Amino acid sequence: MQQIHDYLAEIKRQFHSGHAIEHAYRPALQRLMETFDDVVAVNDPKHSEHGAPDFVFLKQSNNSIIRGYAEAKDITVNLDKTEKTNQMERYAGYTNLVLTDYLEFRFYKNGEKYETVSLGCVKQGKLHLQPENGERLLRELQAFLDLPPESIKSGRRLAQIMGGKARRIRDNVEIYLKSEYVEAHELEKIYEMMKRLLVHDLDETKFADMYAQTLVYGLFVARYGDDTPENFTRSEARDLVPASNPFLRHFFDHIAGTGFDKRLAKIVDELCEIFSVSDVRNIVHRHLRIADNNACDTKDPIIHFYEDFLQSYDSLERKKMGAYYTPTPVVRFIVRQID
Repeated sequence: MQQIHDYLAEIKRQFHSGHAIEHAYRPALQRLMETFDDVVAVNDPKHSEHGAPDFVFLKQSNNSIIRGYAEAKDITVNLDKTEKTNQMERYAGYTNLVLTDYLEFRFYKNGEKYETVSLGCVKQGKLHLQPENGERLLRELQAFLDLPPESIKSGRRLAQIMGGKARRIRDNVEIYLKSEYVEAHELEKIYEMMKRLLVHDLDETKFADMYAQTLVYGLFVARYGDDTPENFTRSEARDLVPASNPFLRHFFDHIAGTGFDKRLAKIVDELCEIFSVSDVRNIVHRHLRIADNNACDTKDPIIHFYEDFLQSYDSLERKKMGAYYTPTPVVRFIVRQID
């Protein structure tokens, strides 16, 4: 409990200074998280400047493995209101997330809150601490850091997670392409290829949207047709794409290759982990009420689930433009089943 004592002492010291705002409490949270085994807590990681959470928790022995994220608000912020924001909707794409005001900790798995622990609150400008909940918080934080990817059970949740990952990819790709300070050579090659082969008047914003959809839904299609359910990776997805689909084949050569952007690879690998522990085919069939033994059911699950994905990915565009607002040539490539 020493780490909780030290943590609350620093929170109290900053609060009573009368000058502390949200960032003043971050070092205390960073130190608390790094008392756990094999954890590096990164405050304001590079991608957080573009809408990502305030902290990323990495595996110290392998910094490519992300153990979770945290979004931190000022100690007086109403977290109930924060939960209803577009920001938290975007964060549904993260596998493990903590929302905190440095006193209350709310734990989320793939966008769904599963636990809350409070170390106190601020009432009428005064700090009221509850150190007796410290041991419980330590247990929950350890469990949070140890969580494996969750096996998804419902089509709705699968679509939400895919939509969240796609939004993160879209936003990052657009930033990388438009920034004169960020290298994006591989993305630029794919951009030029899509303009040459598919949509000649493609701009960077539309490309980022198309790229994200192609990547996420292409992975979904590959997993749907995967006969080895015990594992799934970017490389395996590439092998599952038939030679008869040259566009997707080339696209997945890109994401499985050594030149694939490492910043995007982290997001993609998170999704692959979720796919690897989820029975995607069964989830989609149950969601769409498709019976495997019903030869009369002509509903194409790949095409029909695409609408659910779009609804979660960008509901405003989905409502405005209809089911397939992606250019038709791209939809044809994305939804073509793997045979």
